[in-house]
Amino acid sequence: MIDCRGLAARTELTDLRGVKGEMLLLRLPELRLTRPVRVLHPRWPVYVVPRSDGLFMVGATMIESDEGARISARSMLELLSAAYALHPAFGEAQIVEIGTGVRAAFPDNLPRLRRAGGVLYVNGLYRHGFLLAPALARRAAEVLLAGAHFPEVMHEDSRERRLA
Repeated sequence: MIDCRGLAARTELTDLRGVKGEMLLLRLPELRLTRPVRVLHPRWPVYVVPRSDGLFMVGATMIESDEGARISARSMLELLSAAYALHPAFGEAQIVEIGTGVRAAFPDNLPRLRRAGGVLYVNGLYRHGFLLAPALARRAAEVLLAGAHFPEVMHEDSRERRLA
Protein backbone atom coordinates (compact mmCIF):
# COMPACT_ATOMS: atom_id res chain seq x y z
CA MET A 1 0.00 0.00 0.00
CA ILE A 2 1.15 3.55 -0.72
CA ASP A 3 0.26 6.38 1.65
CA CYS A 4 0.62 9.87 0.18
CA ARG A 5 -1.91 11.74 2.34
CA GLY A 6 0.31 14.70 3.19
CA LEU A 7 -0.40 16.14 6.63
CA ALA A 8 -3.11 13.57 7.28
CA ALA A 9 -0.29 11.03 7.82
CA ARG A 10 1.12 12.89 10.84
CA THR A 11 -0.09 10.25 13.24
CA GLU A 12 2.36 7.82 11.59
CA LEU A 13 5.00 10.36 10.47
CA THR A 14 5.43 12.30 13.69
CA ASP A 15 8.18 14.62 12.39
CA LEU A 16 5.97 15.88 9.56
CA ARG A 17 4.92 19.51 9.97
CA GLY A 18 2.75 22.04 8.19
CA VAL A 19 4.09 25.07 6.34
CA LYS A 20 1.45 27.58 5.30
CA GLY A 21 1.63 29.25 1.89
CA GLU A 22 -0.42 32.25 0.81
CA MET A 23 -1.05 33.84 -2.57
CA LEU A 24 -2.98 36.60 -4.25
CA LEU A 25 -4.48 36.66 -7.72
CA LEU A 26 -4.52 40.21 -9.06
CA ARG A 27 -6.11 41.62 -12.21
CA LEU A 28 -4.25 44.40 -13.98
CA PRO A 29 -5.00 44.38 -17.73
CA GLU A 30 -2.78 47.41 -18.38
CA LEU A 31 0.43 45.60 -17.42
CA ARG A 32 2.22 43.02 -19.57
CA LEU A 33 4.81 40.65 -18.16
CA THR A 34 6.10 37.88 -20.40
CA ARG A 35 7.58 35.61 -17.75
CA PRO A 36 7.54 34.99 -13.98
CA VAL A 37 9.51 37.50 -11.93
CA ARG A 38 11.14 36.91 -8.53
CA VAL A 39 11.25 39.87 -6.17
CA LEU A 40 13.86 39.98 -3.39
CA HIS A 41 12.02 40.49 -0.14
CA PRO A 42 13.29 40.79 3.46
CA ARG A 43 11.23 37.81 4.71
CA TRP A 44 10.84 35.50 1.70
CA PRO A 45 11.37 35.41 -2.04
CA VAL A 46 8.19 36.66 -3.70
CA TYR A 47 7.22 35.75 -7.23
CA VAL A 48 4.80 37.32 -9.69
CA VAL A 49 3.51 34.94 -12.35
CA PRO A 50 1.65 36.37 -15.36
CA ARG A 51 -1.49 34.51 -16.38
CA SER A 52 -3.87 35.20 -19.25
CA ASP A 53 -6.36 38.07 -19.34
CA GLY A 54 -4.30 40.49 -17.23
CA LEU A 55 -4.13 38.16 -14.22
CA PHE A 56 -1.04 37.86 -12.03
CA MET A 57 -0.41 35.41 -9.23
CA VAL A 58 1.69 36.82 -6.38
CA GLY A 59 2.95 34.36 -3.83
CA ALA A 60 5.59 32.52 -1.89
CA THR A 61 4.93 33.03 1.79
CA MET A 62 6.28 30.26 4.04
CA ILE A 63 4.87 30.37 7.55
CA GLU A 64 5.35 27.65 10.15
CA SER A 65 1.67 26.97 10.78
CA ASP A 66 -0.96 24.27 10.34
CA GLU A 67 -3.75 26.83 10.04
CA GLY A 68 -4.45 27.31 6.37
CA ALA A 69 -7.88 28.92 6.37
CA ARG A 70 -6.93 32.60 6.47
CA ILE A 71 -4.24 34.95 5.21
CA SER A 72 -2.66 37.27 7.74
CA ALA A 73 -2.79 41.04 7.28
CA ARG A 74 1.02 41.15 7.35
CA SER A 75 1.31 38.59 4.55
CA MET A 76 -1.23 40.41 2.40
CA LEU A 77 0.53 43.74 2.95
CA GLU A 78 3.93 42.26 2.16
CA LEU A 79 2.73 40.46 -0.98
CA LEU A 80 0.99 43.61 -2.22
CA SER A 81 4.02 45.75 -1.32
CA ALA A 82 6.33 43.43 -3.26
CA ALA A 83 4.03 43.59 -6.32
CA TYR A 84 3.88 47.38 -6.02
CA ALA A 85 7.68 47.58 -5.73
CA LEU A 86 7.94 45.56 -8.94
CA HIS A 87 5.60 47.96 -10.75
CA PRO A 88 3.58 50.83 -9.21
CA ALA A 89 0.61 49.98 -11.47
CA PHE A 90 -0.09 47.06 -9.10
CA GLY A 91 -1.39 49.71 -6.69
CA GLU A 92 -4.53 49.88 -8.85
CA ALA A 93 -4.92 46.13 -9.41
CA GLN A 94 -8.11 44.32 -8.44
CA ILE A 95 -7.73 41.53 -5.88
CA VAL A 96 -9.51 38.64 -7.59
CA GLU A 97 -8.61 35.80 -5.22
CA ILE A 98 -6.83 35.16 -1.95
CA GLY A 99 -5.55 31.63 -1.49
CA THR A 100 -3.94 29.74 1.35
CA GLY A 101 -2.79 26.18 1.79
CA VAL A 102 -0.67 24.08 4.11
CA ARG A 103 2.15 21.98 2.70
CA ALA A 104 3.58 18.89 4.36
CA ALA A 105 7.29 19.14 5.18
CA PHE A 106 9.90 17.29 7.20
CA PRO A 107 12.38 19.25 9.40
CA ASP A 108 14.97 19.52 6.58
CA ASN A 109 12.29 20.31 3.92
CA LEU A 110 13.35 17.27 1.87
CA PRO A 111 10.90 14.59 0.72
CA ARG A 112 10.95 11.04 2.07
CA LEU A 113 10.03 7.52 1.11
CA ARG A 114 9.51 5.54 4.34
CA ARG A 115 8.58 1.90 4.73
CA ALA A 116 6.65 0.75 7.77
CA GLY A 117 5.19 -2.73 7.64
CA GLY A 118 3.39 -3.12 4.34
CA VAL A 119 3.05 0.64 3.78
CA LEU A 120 5.30 2.92 1.75
CA TYR A 121 4.89 6.53 2.85
CA VAL A 122 5.56 9.13 0.15
CA ASN A 123 5.52 12.52 1.79
CA GLY A 124 7.15 15.84 2.66
CA LEU A 125 7.33 17.38 -0.81
CA TYR A 126 6.99 20.84 0.79
CA ARG A 127 6.85 23.62 -1.86
CA HIS A 128 8.12 21.45 -4.67
CA GLY A 129 5.34 18.90 -5.05
CA PHE A 130 4.53 19.62 -8.70
CA LEU A 131 8.21 19.42 -9.63
CA LEU A 132 9.25 16.44 -7.50
CA ALA A 133 6.14 14.25 -7.65
CA PRO A 134 6.92 12.51 -10.97
CA ALA A 135 10.47 11.56 -9.92
CA LEU A 136 9.37 10.50 -6.43
CA ALA A 137 6.53 8.41 -7.91
CA ARG A 138 9.04 6.60 -10.17
CA ARG A 139 11.26 5.88 -7.18
CA ALA A 140 8.30 4.67 -5.13
CA ALA A 141 7.35 2.27 -7.94
CA GLU A 142 10.92 0.93 -8.09
CA VAL A 143 10.95 0.44 -4.30
CA LEU A 144 7.70 -1.51 -4.41
CA LEU A 145 8.23 -3.46 -7.63
CA ALA A 146 11.98 -4.08 -7.62
CA GLY A 147 13.03 -3.64 -4.00
CA ALA A 148 15.20 -0.64 -4.90
CA HIS A 149 16.71 1.62 -2.24
CA PHE A 150 17.30 5.33 -2.81
CA PRO A 151 19.39 6.81 0.01
CA GLU A 152 18.74 10.40 -1.09
CA VAL A 153 15.06 10.02 -0.16
CA MET A 154 15.14 7.06 2.24
CA HIS A 155 17.84 7.95 4.81
CA GLU A 156 16.46 9.70 7.88
CA ASP A 157 19.70 11.52 8.68
CA SER A 158 20.05 14.47 6.30
CA ARG A 159 23.88 14.22 6.45
CA GLU A 160 23.68 10.63 5.20
CA ARG A 161 21.28 11.74 2.47
CA ARG A 162 23.75 14.33 1.19
CA LEU A 163 26.59 11.80 1.14
CA ALA A 164 24.56 9.23 -0.76
